[in-house]
Amino acid sequence: MRHFSINLQGRIKNFNLPQNKPLIPLFEAIVNSIHAIEERKQNGEKFNGKIDIKIIRENQIAIEETKECPPIISFEIIDNGVGFNEPNFSSFMESDSEYKSLIGGKGVGRFSWLIAFEKAEIRSIYLENTGYVKREFEFSVNKSDINDTLVDNEKQEDNETTVKLIGCKNPFAKHLNKRGNTIAMRIIQHCLVYFISEDCPQINLIDGEEIFDLNKIFKEKIHTEDNKVTIKIGNYTFDLLHVKAEETTIGGNKLYLCANNRLVEVKELEKFITDLDGEIYKNNGFWYIGVLRGEYLDKKVDMNRLSFAIPENGISDDDDITMEKIMQVTTLEIEKFLSDYLLPISTQKIAKIKNYVTEKAPQFRHLLKYMSKEVFEIKPNLSDDKLDDELHRIKRDFDRKVSYENESLLNALNRGVISSEEYIKKFELQIDKINSNNSAALADYIAHRKVILDLLKFALQKKDDGKFQSESFLHNLIYPMRTTADEIPYSNHNLWLIDEKLSYCSYISSDVPFNNDRKKDRTDIMFLNSPVAISDEENQGREYDEIILFELKKPMRNDYNFNDNPITQLYNYVTSLKTNKVQDKDGRLIKIGVNTKFYLYAICDITSTLTNKIVPFFGLRQTPDKLGYYDFNDNLNAYIEILSYDKILNDAQKRNKILFDKLGL
Repeated sequence: MRHFSINLQGRIKNFNLPQNKPLIPLFEAIVNSIHAIEERKQNGEKFNGKIDIKIIRENQIAIEETKECPPIISFEIIDNGVGFNEPNFSSFMESDSEYKSLIGGKGVGRFSWLIAFEKAEIRSIYLENTGYVKREFEFSVNKSDINDTLVDNEKQEDNETTVKLIGCKNPFAKHLNKRGNTIAMRIIQHCLVYFISEDCPQINLIDGEEIFDLNKIFKEKIHTEDNKVTIKIGNYTFDLLHVKAEETTIGGNKLYLCANNRLVEVKELEKFITDLDGEIYKNNGFWYIGVLRGEYLDKKVDMNRLSFAIPENGISDDDDITMEKIMQVTTLEIEKFLSDYLLPISTQKIAKIKNYVTEKAPQFRHLLKYMSKEVFEIKPNLSDDKLDDELHRIKRDFDRKVSYENESLLNALNRGVISSEEYIKKFELQIDKINSNNSAALADYIAHRKVILDLLKFALQKKDDGKFQSESFLHNLIYPMRTTADEIPYSNHNLWLIDEKLSYCSYISSDVPFNNDRKKDRTDIMFLNSPVAISDEENQGREYDEIILFELKKPMRNDYNFNDNPITQLYNYVTSLKTNKVQDKDGRLIKIGVNTKFYLYAICDITSTLTNKIVPFFGLRQTPDKLGYYDFNDNLNAYIEILSYDKILNDAQKRNKILFDKLGL
């Protein structure tokens, strides 16, 4: 009997195997088989190396009847390598063995078997001296010693070692892919460096009656040609092999970081190379894989071969290279290799961005000049919405940058670091950015106005159900309901649709009832204006110079009568206010004096009940453009006007036309 030289349970407990990597134990067994074949050849034997990997599935008739893949419960790996001879068996029994250190072996890979599987059964038949012998044992957590008895096996014709990984455990089993072709590609990816070698053994994956010739798949799907380059980073050299993989399951462009010819870490290259994405497979039929090897990676791989002890970023020196530096230098080489594929993608992307900022978003046009690097780094094939998000992000960075540069320039002048003449020269260079930034802000606002006018035009059309938009829809479009000017920013209302100067009143309320009492009357929109000298102050009991009231109605409403119409409503509001008993939202009296002027606006479509009943009754006169009516009520000191939606839309379009034309909108 032979005993392990370590606490087996403790060693396995300390082995970190992520749940989403259930194939790592299989990979370890396959690589061990490759090493065993290499060792036998190094001993002088000439033979054809061969590895068979068998998938063992759960025998569930019910699942077979539904033609679904039964879950995989075990794997069997058979090779004709050197076998579990005395040196290899002794190494197996010792943790962290250095027996394979010259080829990157850490002496711990087999412990991953017992993390993901219940146990492993090993049977090894190999030639010793003049005859074949067999060593057979079970490797499990519960067995601290192993029967090392050798049995003669005279009928054997060649070496044959079988490793059975039995009983895949949860949660690893939940992450184990069921499809044989997917597992075949995972093996090829992990052992890519070995498949590249001309001396790679024949490796087959056997899934029931289906046999996957992995060497053949590799030759058909993976093209390496003579695409290896040597790159230098610090004091170390690295080999980068360019690979074109015509296999869809690769699922992306990747960089394989390998140590001692084994895949350790995969980097998704789309995160590092801007214009590299799925289009390269769609348009050219291959995924790019870079295989990076080097002494530095061999030295920095961790004990379990699952990651590197390399700092992600920071300051790199010749002897301590960061992963950021490795990726920076490596991706430059990859971009050179893929330049013929990346250039058309980049050209098409920039053309799309230029067209977008010219035709749809001129507020970003200056970014092409001042933030060209950041614009170039936008990913290709984005939707307009996502492209807009990216340009917004870049513009925010530009705004911060301009503000910082302005402040730094002024501070330098104040500290005497630069002379006033130098300041003027530098500011002349800076002013171009400032003007571009301000122009962009104006362009953004003008583009917003175009959208609002399009929305207003849409709101005046019949919906699919034959009805028109509600009064509240139009109300919120002009000014958000149940708010005051103190609660919303300037950009959140669109009073410019009616009149530009309406934005600068002392107090604006929208759908807020008198005295904050829901039972009281409420104007749709009310403006309170004090004299200019105090227009920015709060209501402090002064009489208001002018009050503007709006009443909105649903488009094409045509059921007005003498009691229910916008003119009567507006006059009633004035009468209530003139009592000097009405309070604003803050509980302050709205004081009306003998000189307070009222401007009243009814916003509605001019329909037959309005023109036949209401207009004649109040004696209103038609506007010159025939799109509204007006009058002055001497008793109330009130100017009143009916503004049709058509008039508001037409007038707003005319006022803004020159701005839209300048922006190409």
